[in-house]
Amino acid sequence: MTEAHTAPRRSVRPSLESLFVAALALFGFGLGARPISDNSELLHLRTGIRIAAGHGIPRADPYSYTAHGAKWVVQSWLPEWTYGVLHKLHGFRMVELEQAVLMGVCAWLIVRLARTGNAVRTMVAGAAALGLGTAYWTARPFMFGVLGFVLTILVVERRANPWWLVPITWMWVNSHGSFPLGVLWFGAIVVGAMFDGRADGGTWRLPRDELRYAGAFAVGLVVSAINPLGPKLLTFAVTVGEKRSVFRTVREWHSPDFQSSEGLFTLIFLVLALVLLLRGRRSLAWRDVLPAIGFVTLSLLALRNLPMLGVALAPILGRVMMAAPSAGGAGSGSAQPAEPEPRGLMHTAVAVLLVLMYLLFTAKALNGGVDAHAYPIAAINFMERHGLTSADHRSVQQDIVGCYLIFRYGENARVFIDDRVDMYPLRVSKQYEDLLQGHGNVLQVLDRNKVDVILWDRNLTLVTIAKASGQWHSVFTKNGWTVLVRNGTQLT
Repeated sequence: MTEAHTAPRRSVRPSLESLFVAALALFGFGLGARPISDNSELLHLRTGIRIAAGHGIPRADPYSYTAHGAKWVVQSWLPEWTYGVLHKLHGFRMVELEQAVLMGVCAWLIVRLARTGNAVRTMVAGAAALGLGTAYWTARPFMFGVLGFVLTILVVERRANPWWLVPITWMWVNSHGSFPLGVLWFGAIVVGAMFDGRADGGTWRLPRDELRYAGAFAVGLVVSAINPLGPKLLTFAVTVGEKRSVFRTVREWHSPDFQSSEGLFTLIFLVLALVLLLRGRRSLAWRDVLPAIGFVTLSLLALRNLPMLGVALAPILGRVMMAAPSAGGAGSGSAQPAEPEPRGLMHTAVAVLLVLMYLLFTAKALNGGVDAHAYPIAAINFMERHGLTSADHRSVQQDIVGCYLIFRYGENARVFIDDRVDMYPLRVSKQYEDLLQGHGNVLQVLDRNKVDVILWDRNLTLVTIAKASGQWHSVFTKNGWTVLVRNGTQLT
């Protein structure tokens, strides 16, 4: 009787590198598994609830009295629709879970772009790419923009079918106004590839591969005009240009100062990324150099571009780490040895850590919802009890409070302003800037808009000016917020 020969059983145990990738993906999931508190997201939630209730996508402002009926292009109608549908299914916790999954997927894909085939190198490259932007990841449609960018780069880097870019671009354009960054990225890699061809001793010629993908992206932009709002979504960048002076007052359009905790966290990984790029500069092609320089510059000009920097640098950092000298002294660009089979104890420890992280973050997500503790809830409750939120009164409040009032009251909010800087007429934005800075004409602004209630940060100049005028008096103060009413205003 002959002995049967069987092939050795192949281990289905994931590699240590795969576990590290999963760990960083769960880190992204954990970032999203937090109660929703971002003021912009509160407004997006309310609009999504309105859409899901069958009222359609707003074409004009329904929330304010200063711009009521003004044309409003709802740039993020697609994410807002998903918020409304999920809220209808199971409340705000489902929306929070969606954001957690979205951030987890973005983190996973970014680390996949930085993958090197070696656990430690992938961990370094992936952590550097994630650390560049995750401090500024917020639960709002911006994350759909991050997803659009990372999927675009993934299709190009993995040499997938270019036509995948058409639905990806459609989703990106209909979710967030950051899609012009895709145009800039394609421009950088096409020009870089042309320089690489010339550097190799060839003649100037157009890079076929890069142009195929750029062409598919261009087709996606054209197709993106087919949406409920039409081609208006493609002109968002023009709106930004027309209201440049207003956008300069928004924090995320400022250059990063790296002094906050988020800024310091980001600075550490920016330095790490730059060190890795400088060490591996000899292995970099112009196709990598131009996007790296371009997106580092954009990120230093505007804080909102920092999360996109991590996406743009992820594949470049992966290539730099693959070309880095090995521990055995192999030169730059030498072939990397296959990753050894992980030790059983380390493998088990990482797997157990991942399970614990999953349980922790999932439980956290399921116990969340909306966190409104940063807003003047007590002051708003006082106003509501005494009839100051009724249609008989006009109030003025800071833009972040306006977003909360819209979230709370919907079309009955009748706010002075919120953070939709692209929608409000320039005159309203200028009046708000005067109120916020406490300029000398604030009383005239209040009179012109027939305001009889002020809900404001008690430490800002407007409160001092209103009280000193003798025309206003305080009726409620708590937690740093105050409510002032014009003399003669009756409280119910």
